[in-house]
Amino acid sequence: MFSSGLIERPVSWVALAGFMGTGKSRIGWELSRALALHFVDTDKLITRVVGKSIPEVFAQEGEGYFRACEHEVVRRVTRLEHAVISLGGGTFINEDNRCELLERGPVVVLWASPETVYQRTKHSDRPLLRAEDPLSKIRTLMHEREPVYRQGTIHVHSDGRPSEEIVEEIIERLWAWADVQQAWADAGPERPELGDRAAD
Repeated sequence: MFSSGLIERPVSWVALAGFMGTGKSRIGWELSRALALHFVDTDKLITRVVGKSIPEVFAQEGEGYFRACEHEVVRRVTRLEHAVISLGGGTFINEDNRCELLERGPVVVLWASPETVYQRTKHSDRPLLRAEDPLSKIRTLMHEREPVYRQGTIHVHSDGRPSEEIVEEIIERLWAWADVQQAWADAGPERPELGDRAAD
């Protein structure tokens, strides 16, 4: 649908959301390479702008300050063109962020089991995992956030799969999504309104 030279791609902008440790940064980077798009990691962008690591921001400024920075970053990345955006684990949870992101383009949510997330994050210094039983904390948070993550556009599991396979699935599903969007646009004023569809 979108092309640049010899590159044909289903979208020119896509965001990756999901819980920490589901592979957003790694998959996002590889997806950006496959689609010949720029890659932006919002957590790294915040640390670069603020000049502190995320644990330092949480400790010195508080979570509220971090979430405000996060929202400003969302406002900026939704204005970008030709980009794959990797979001922090809590970014999509905020309703304002979520609405802006979904209005901008497709949001791919990556999923992994709590055990996989724990294995991938247990040696990190993530503030939300400072608990006596990090695995239980992960299970609780994932359960709480699941209904919100379910509002994403496309859902892909990353457990025990090579990154190339995950990227391939995302691209295939983005093509399918783009085809539906194009068909919807082509239907123009003839397309049924949501209310009409609900009454079927």
